[in-house]
This record gives sequence, C-alpha cells and structure tokens, in this order.
Amino acid sequence: MKCRIRIKHVLPLLLVLWGLAACSRPAKVIQPQARVSADATLRLAQNLELRQRWQDSNQSYESAIMQYQAFGEARGQIYALAGLARIAYFKGETDEFTRFRSRMRYLVETVDPPSQSILNLLDIYVLESEGRYHEVIALAEDSYEYPIQIRMQMLSHRLQAESYLNPGYVSASYTDLQRLANRYRGVLKRDFSASPTVLATAEYAMGYHSFLQRKYNDAMRHVERAIDLDYRFENFSGLASGYWLKGRIHEALAETHAARANYVKAQDIFLNTQNPQMQKAVNEALKRLQGDRP
Repeated sequence: MKCRIRIKHVLPLLLVLWGLAACSRPAKVIQPQARVSADATLRLAQNLELRQRWQDSNQSYESAIMQYQAFGEARGQIYALAGLARIAYFKGETDEFTRFRSRMRYLVETVDPPSQSILNLLDIYVLESEGRYHEVIALAEDSYEYPIQIRMQMLSHRLQAESYLNPGYVSASYTDLQRLANRYRGVLKRDFSASPTVLATAEYAMGYHSFLQRKYNDAMRHVERAIDLDYRFENFSGLASGYWLKGRIHEALAETHAARANYVKAQDIFLNTQNPQMQKAVNEALKRLQGDRP
C-alpha cells in the first residue's frame, strides 16, 4: 500500500528530517548492502518460481547463490539451491535435481546443520508429489527450534498427509497450525520479507481438513483466506487449488451454480499452469454436477 502525503506537509517534513540528520549520529549498520541485495534476489527468484517462469527463476536463483558466496552465507545458498532443485524435479531433470540436492546436503553438513529443515522440506515436496504420505508424516516433524515459517510449512504438509490418509480424523496438527497461523498474520504486517504463501498454504490445509470433517463453515472461512492471499500475491497454482476446494464445499452443500463457477475458474488456471492431474479432477467434478459419472 503506497503512503500518500499531502503536498503542504512535505516541506516541513523534509526540514524535520534534515534537522534530525544534522544533530544525530549515523545509523548503525546491521548488515552489508550485499546481504540486502542477495535476499532481494532470492525473493525475486521465489516469486518467479510461483509464476512458473522457470528460466527467469533459475537465473535469479543462480545469481542469488553467487551473491551469497561473495560473503560466505550458506543458508541463503541452501534456500536458492532448494528452489533450483524443485524446478529441476518439476521438469523431470533428475541429474540436475540430484546435483542441487547434493550441494544442499554438503552445505548443511559442513556449514549450517540447523538448515537441515530446509533440506527436509525439499524431500517432503518430492514425497508429497509422489503420494508417499506415510513418509511425509514421518519427516514433517514440528519443532520449537524452527523459525515460525518453517514450523508452519512442516505442519501444513503433515496436516495434508494426515487428511489424505485418514479422512475425517481430527488431527492435533490442525490446532497447532491454527495457533501459528494467527501469530503469522501479525508477522506479515510487521515483516515485509515474510511469505504470504506460507500462510495461504496453511489456510488451505486447514480448509481441506475441515471439509473432510464436514465442518463446511470453517472450511469455507479457511479457503477464502487462502484464495485472497494467493490472488493478491500471484500464487496462481495455489489459487487454482483454492477454487477447486471451494467448489467441493459448495457441491457438498448442494449449491450447484456456485460449485460449477469455482470449478470452471480452477479449470482455467490448472490448464494454464499445466497440471493434468488436477485438470482431470476438475473435469470429473463438472461431470458429477451434470449427473454424469467419470
């Protein structure tokens, strides 16, 4: 949101700032500008990855790695390597995926052991993509030692896997994730570097869990929050999943017109993001609404 300052207030404000600068000490430098630039490049790469702009994202991740190497920052390199590995896996480039993951493991083991959680999240991404949900649950362990965004991602993946394996089961992960999500909303307001996608994914996981328990009001509240975040911050693959789940909720409530509208939105986005598995699921849902059976 852009700040708007009335013209007549600009000159006095500038004079006040000039006066403060004249009689105060220089601000303490907390980190070098090189670190700020590297972090910005990493965030750009992650945003490009969300939009499936693979070539641009790869280039930005590679640039971020070189920038972090310039001052010996391992964790930033590990995050960038995870992004490169995800893209390689999505594109079916097995050798490249193995190379990036091996470099991540080397940096974790030799320089930054606490970054093991980032490597675990990469492995969870693969396991989840392959439907190996028991292994996801075994790996997606929450820990108070993790930063809040890592904890939320672990719990989101865990809750999703538990929901797939035990539909209708009341999971303790839901309560833990809901508590962290409430805290993270405040973090998003204070910290521009925090990721809205982390919160959107959590809201979706809680929405799907609530849907399977037939708590449709709760499910709708969660999915609408996820849709709002994914739309505003251009996570369009997540947005498609949100519309699909919203369609499922409306279908369960026998609200056929609303269900169809959301399924068609999801269908358009899944087609654009090249997700044939979810395209098939949406097509089957639309057939159900017409009285046909897949």
